[in-house]
Amino acid sequence: MSQHYDNVTKYVTTEYAEPFAGLILGYKDVKVLENLSTEQVTLKSRETDCTIKVEFPDHVAILHNEVQAYDSQEPMPFRIAGYNGFLIREHQLNVYSSVLYLHPQAGKNDPGFYEYSRYGCEYRLKYRVIRLIDIEGQSILEAKVPGLLPLTPLMKPPTGVNPDRWLEKCVDATFTARIDSENRQLLLGALGIFCGLVYDAQLIKHILPEGIMQENPFIQEILKEAREDAMASGIKRGHKECAIDLILDMLIEQFPDGEISEIKPTLEEIDELETLKQILRTVPKIRSMEEFNNILLQEALI
Repeated sequence: MSQHYDNVTKYVTTEYAEPFAGLILGYKDVKVLENLSTEQVTLKSRETDCTIKVEFPDHVAILHNEVQAYDSQEPMPFRIAGYNGFLIREHQLNVYSSVLYLHPQAGKNDPGFYEYSRYGCEYRLKYRVIRLIDIEGQSILEAKVPGLLPLTPLMKPPTGVNPDRWLEKCVDATFTARIDSENRQLLLGALGIFCGLVYDAQLIKHILPEGIMQENPFIQEILKEAREDAMASGIKRGHKECAIDLILDMLIEQFPDGEISEIKPTLEEIDELETLKQILRTVPKIRSMEEFNNILLQEALI
């Protein structure tokens, strides 16, 4: 999942851990004891989305949940098996794992288990697969549990309620929830980010209360990242254009009778700045335009 969804997921699952745990387990009599640090120090650090220590009437256990906006590129059974083994070893407690899929099309092919049995060895891991679109959203609105409200636009709407009207109902329920104004702003911002998976951006902006887009820290973080990405892209584009201009100027100086203008489109198709720099370094060493064209063809095909 993107960093944007990671941030709002961590807010929902930590600030409202008990109702979230109840939703995931389908079991209400659970008490959250603490949020756990889950970074696995390996060759590549990995961290789970939501891992909490919980207390049931008869035992203490670990509730581990992965939140996926879309289907995972890495097969989910392998991911869950890796996390599960780490958590069991680290805490020596039962670990109950789940995967929560946000997008309506995600999670359809997740089998919910990983197992093998051969040569006298056997392993079986079963985890819960939860797709928001399979949850009746109206029941969540009626329960009026604030921490679950940002997820409701992605849940199944009541029969006969179109998506736009359903989004309005979810926003209204969040806006009128019995919480302080600061948490209301955070929940509305989280709702805006989650529903961006399926709803038109202009509709979200129109339905959310005025000021949310400008004041919400989640949305401001997204805008900040977008500005930084645009700036970095602009700098890279500027360096690329400069390298191309230098290559063309040097070629014109060395081969004034050459057909230099035809080369520019090929140079512009090269995305890597380092490749253009390498071509630039070769220009003073070439003895003909034919030699340059051969070099350019090789670099463009790599």
